[in-house]
Amino acid sequence: MFNEKNCPFCKKPAQKNCAHLALAAEGRDFVRRCIELSQGELQWRLLCEQRRMTLRQTGDWSPEAEDFTWLETAFGNEFLRGLAWFGGLDHEWRSGPKPAQGGYWVLLWSKDPRRLWWELRDVIERRIVNSASTAAPPPKAQNPRNERADSAAAW
Repeated sequence: MFNEKNCPFCKKPAQKNCAHLALAAEGRDFVRRCIELSQGELQWRLLCEQRRMTLRQTGDWSPEAEDFTWLETAFGNEFLRGLAWFGGLDHEWRSGPKPAQGGYWVLLWSKDPRRLWWELRDVIERRIVNSASTAAPPPKAQNPRNERADSAAAW
């Protein structure tokens, strides 16, 4: 273990798996594991697709624009840091049984991990709704003469 981190709440080493350690995952698995633990796989796929479509429509799509789907720091900045139950992100080097099996792990801390996952899923669902409402085309402007005729016909 190199650069071992301690829990920001109870100060136990991360390897002791205190109750505040919401997730310890290799960097490449971090975003996927967050989505799995929030039970938001379908919502996540929908959100990613909505975002991709919006970026393509505006001509702003680039591989860098999709960093949040795989890069733990971008995902953390966009989806975790604003959560009430978010406690912090740390990185530590963990070695495996063989020297070549080591890698950087991402540690996600929370006072109440269960609530953190519920909150993450709520945020993803709200983003879907917000994305859908902002992507909807504005209503067509009607001819004022037609509006008067429509309102008169309604009486």
